[in-house]
Amino acid sequence: MLLRLKVKNFLSFYEETTFDMFPNLKRTTFQNHIYQDMEIPLLKQAAIYGANGSGKSNLLDTIKLIKFFAIEKDYLKKVNIPLNKFQLAGNMNNAPISISIEFFQKEKYYIYEIEINDTEIQKEELYQSGIGNKENQLIYSRKGKDFTSINSVVEEVQTATNQLVKSNPMSSLLSLNNEFPIIQDERVKMVYKWFEEQVQVLSIYRVSPPIISAMSKNPKLLEFANRLFSNIGLGIESLDIKELKLSEIISDDSEEYSRMKEDIIDRLKGGNIAKMKNDRVLYAIEKVNGEDIVKKFVFKQNGIDDFLGELEYEAQSDGTARILNLIPALYDLIDRQCIYFIDEIENSIHPTLMIAIMKYFSETETKGQLIFTTHETELLNQQELMRPDEVWFTEKKNGNTHLYSLNDFKLHNTINIKNGYLEGRYGAIPFIGSLGE
Repeated sequence: MLLRLKVKNFLSFYEETTFDMFPNLKRTTFQNHIYQDMEIPLLKQAAIYGANGSGKSNLLDTIKLIKFFAIEKDYLKKVNIPLNKFQLAGNMNNAPISISIEFFQKEKYYIYEIEINDTEIQKEELYQSGIGNKENQLIYSRKGKDFTSINSVVEEVQTATNQLVKSNPMSSLLSLNNEFPIIQDERVKMVYKWFEEQVQVLSIYRVSPPIISAMSKNPKLLEFANRLFSNIGLGIESLDIKELKLSEIISDDSEEYSRMKEDIIDRLKGGNIAKMKNDRVLYAIEKVNGEDIVKKFVFKQNGIDDFLGELEYEAQSDGTARILNLIPALYDLIDRQCIYFIDEIENSIHPTLMIAIMKYFSETETKGQLIFTTHETELLNQQELMRPDEVWFTEKKNGNTHLYSLNDFKLHNTINIKNGYLEGRYGAIPFIGSLGE
């Protein structure tokens, strides 16, 4: 669970910027949006609004950077550090990218801080957080090529760790320790697992290739998908998974399977096991009891005069495809303590459907946190959907992104936040000059 995120000198965040999931306990609405079974109450969701180019997605890129830096040894080899620093300071920017994240994992609170420069990790430190009640406890510190640990280590371990860091100047100690377990502290392993398993970042067009397999292997996930489709009124009676033996498709000469057969043969030659088109997985091939099985989604939908027909996934709208791709995330958020950061969650989804999805999530008992960027102002409804402390804004001044919460404003619980936002009362909207000559 996320408590707080700080970022400085990364993309459009020049000055230190803080985002947090702390509720304003003076606000009494939507108490079910607050997790109160921990020492520190935390919000279950947050929405980030702002004009195009104001830096909303950069906050998600911050999470992506620290996550993959933590778990992938060679991740920074794929990142151009100088270009990811703030570019509009007017002079040579020699300061490091600085990110700090505070989170809850397995009954403990942690702080993980990094400072990354062009050719080395200036700082990487892991603390067990005292959450303001006591001092933070250092678990390990790595500054440049020097490593220190709160736990006394034998000289051989100290030497081996220093050599490991020296040989991998742009790799996190978390990722190195996962590959070469030197730091014998269970907390280090738990933090690595938190980044690897519980932090998920979904881009606008992110598609999950294993989605058919996941639903066929987990009936509860498929049942959840059907329940959600039923609740939001898409006219879908049910979503099913049809299974066909590959051998039967190959030997079938009917027109129904002719195109599919040619495509499958070509894909198998190339080593592919899933067919994707227009941000959707049309079918997947996997072995079941030693035999290749083709699995695909079938949508049963109501037609004229109570006719119940079957439509292929390819015939569905982009909105339906987007919702289906969001379903594993929503199911995960209900089922376990995890965090999903989703960029432009409303992409291709009608406002009415987006409201229905968020209302469903809002009213459902969950375990995880959902943090998303959006332009959908219909969600700014503090009477039915969102608490003011769940709404954040980004606004760019001189190229620098300022991030602030709606909770900073004095708001009566009857005020229409949507209208106030569109009128520019809270900032974070585009300034449009004259479009004439």
